[in-house]
Amino acid sequence: MPGVLDRTVNFLADRLDRRGFLGKAAVVGSAVVAAPLEFGLRPRSAYAAVCNCSGSNCPCGSLCCDGYTEFCCTLNGANACPPGTITAGWWKVDGSQFCGGAARYYLDCNAQCGGCGCGANGVCSGACSGTGCGCAKGSCNNRKAGCTRFRYGQCNQGVRCVGPIVCRVVTCAPPWTFDPACGTSSRTDNATRNHDRPCLNEPWGNLERVADGGGGIHIRGFAIANSDYRDAGIRLYVDGKFATEVTANQPRPDVQWVIPAVGSTTGFDLKWIVPPGRHSVCAFAVDRRTGREAFIGYTETIVTGPRGDIESIEDLGGGRVRVKGWAVDSAARSSRAIVRVRVANTEVARRQTSLQRNDIAWYLPGYTRYSGFSVDLAADDGDSICIDVVNRYGLVWQVDCRTARTSSSSTTTVAP
Repeated sequence: MPGVLDRTVNFLADRLDRRGFLGKAAVVGSAVVAAPLEFGLRPRSAYAAVCNCSGSNCPCGSLCCDGYTEFCCTLNGANACPPGTITAGWWKVDGSQFCGGAARYYLDCNAQCGGCGCGANGVCSGACSGTGCGCAKGSCNNRKAGCTRFRYGQCNQGVRCVGPIVCRVVTCAPPWTFDPACGTSSRTDNATRNHDRPCLNEPWGNLERVADGGGGIHIRGFAIANSDYRDAGIRLYVDGKFATEVTANQPRPDVQWVIPAVGSTTGFDLKWIVPPGRHSVCAFAVDRRTGREAFIGYTETIVTGPRGDIESIEDLGGGRVRVKGWAVDSAARSSRAIVRVRVANTEVARRQTSLQRNDIAWYLPGYTRYSGFSVDLAADDGDSICIDVVNRYGLVWQVDCRTARTSSSSTTTVAP
């Protein structure tokens, strides 16, 4: 049977107009695979020969029966050739409504043949390549996958044999920028002008990390714009309110390893400053070319703030007191904290912690051991004395307040 298929494909390929491949040759190619003897030897149309949808029960008017191949994003969400396939050729549609009037490019992802050989047409059978033929994901509302045996041939020309087309990739970027293995020799087929899927225009990605970053939320993930694989935008909402929009342009070689076509810069990694407490983060990927967005994650985390304590207020006499304690900055744990001292709600001093406190370093691993402070200042009996930490981002948090008790004699008192 393989010999009959190869001869039939070669015979027909010499007699068909390639300009309308997906209007003619794709259907013909499917007919050769699905019903080679009926199409090659009997006087009937190619469409009639493949209308049985390779044995499925789909009606002839369904997408699965129109002779075209499904888009890859329908199969796995990514507008990229899936593992086990290679880009084998491409064509374009001029003046595409989906690319703002520019050209839109369609790339065939063909199965690889492994150790199998192929005929003169350079395409091995699905049985040889291990590729099944049928409606994508088993649905009549999806086009076929793994059925059409054809190769335009502008990509990966060093690979002599490829299997059937598993799925199609579509992009507004020229194919040779999408896959360097593709050449610039152009084919045009406007018959596919209106072929589209929602997944082709929706960005995608993942919100991977939302965690306490010390004084803020550490937010990390990746995002990809399916339309052209250029840098996607990330729209973040914190506690239900819009926070910021950034570009996913940080190195993510792990994502590129899985999907080589997307490039190495699809990540985002930032800290959003918030006060201590529980916070929520909601993230959307944004295709900046089309403006479309897609939800990629929601989660909550608890952010810790600066910590500290007034341990003693010593009466020095003459209206002077000595305030001792410790403080740490959760936004810069290994650095000495900036302590602001207020008396009766008025700032009277600002100091950097400088006293060694091994007990605090033991209690709070990872923080500086120089977390102690001692400040002399003026205060009257009954004054409220508070210490605040000014973190590395300039934000101020109150960490402790005590009431001064003074008399004519020197005593050490701390009122809770």
